[in-house]
Amino acid sequence: PVGDWQVEWKWDGIRAQLIRRQDQVFLWSRGEELIGSQFPELQTAAEQLPDDCVLDGEILARRDGSPLTFSALQRRIGRKKPGKKTLSDYPVIFRAYDLLEIDSIDIRSQSQASRRARLEGLADTFPALFSISEIVQAPDWQALANVRLQSRERRVEGFMLKRLDAAYGTGRTRGIWWKWKIEP
Repeated sequence: PVGDWQVEWKWDGIRAQLIRRQDQVFLWSRGEELIGSQFPELQTAAEQLPDDCVLDGEILARRDGSPLTFSALQRRIGRKKPGKKTLSDYPVIFRAYDLLEIDSIDIRSQSQASRRARLEGLADTFPALFSISEIVQAPDWQALANVRLQSRERRVEGFMLKRLDAAYGTGRTRGIWWKWKIEP
């Protein structure tokens, strides 16, 4: 049933984990590279997060509330220390999908629904730091398919489907997370 799933837009950015631990901030790519120097504004903003907090999400190029293309984001990827013009021309945000650790407690074994509720609470406390992925609501799969038709105009790749009762899985999880992408 559609009610067993959390449906989110699938963004085209850089998957990352934002970690605050022992008064330090780390920004890791999915390829297990430290990328904080390329996104100093995210590093600085994350200093306000509570200590021992781990967010899973996506770095997106965004200006005036609208997503920029992945090619705009690529302008930031190759620069270890972006200058003021690059920072101004290609601003980024961190879009959080999940909360993996809070207050030194690993919560990956908790359900997606539980982790999402805690993520929303954290976002309410620190609204200027990061945005959380929007949950797409629809009464059935056909209605979701119709909403998915908006993907191109929203500059997204389609949907991510996540079972509400699932623990966080590492690697390429099957059966609990699905990509429902639009045709190229």
